[in-house]
Amino acid sequence: MLGTGCVEADEGPGMMLHFASLKEGVVIACKGGRLASGKRFPGPGALGRTRDWVTGGATEGAAPDGRQLPEWVEFEWKEYVSDKDYALEELKALPVHVERVTIRERVPQDVIDEVIRSRRATPPGKLPDKSLQLNFVWTDSGIKFRWLFREKDIPRRMSRSGGDVIEGP
Repeated sequence: MLGTGCVEADEGPGMMLHFASLKEGVVIACKGGRLASGKRFPGPGALGRTRDWVTGGATEGAAPDGRQLPEWVEFEWKEYVSDKDYALEELKALPVHVERVTIRERVPQDVIDEVIRSRRATPPGKLPDKSLQLNFVWTDSGIKFRWLFREKDIPRRMSRSGGDVIEGP
């Protein structure tokens, strides 16, 4: 899906990942997910309810090397009540939840191309002026996905974004 021809076939924008949960009284225990290629995708570990999904949660650089966006990620996780003590056998017996989140087709190609151009123009050892953040937020109605195109000197509120509407602060 490299429509403009400005990038090489195996080159991508790289990405920052942000994970959060809006599920009240529940801890999400997610070690990661599986990609269409069969490879593993990073996960947040344990996530409790955050007041603000934008600033709370866990963030990591998943692909600063400039790999392509995954077609989708299939996350696996367990949920447990946050204020209950569990025996090891009880934790092992909890059901595993699985949900696939489509990514690549939901991020506009012009955004991907702009991040790639910025990364190419960045000297070694420096951070690019433009980046892409992928947000995964666990809610009572499933995992919500939002992408955020960031420019170094532009306030977050003025950044371009898209994806699911996420209720809450």
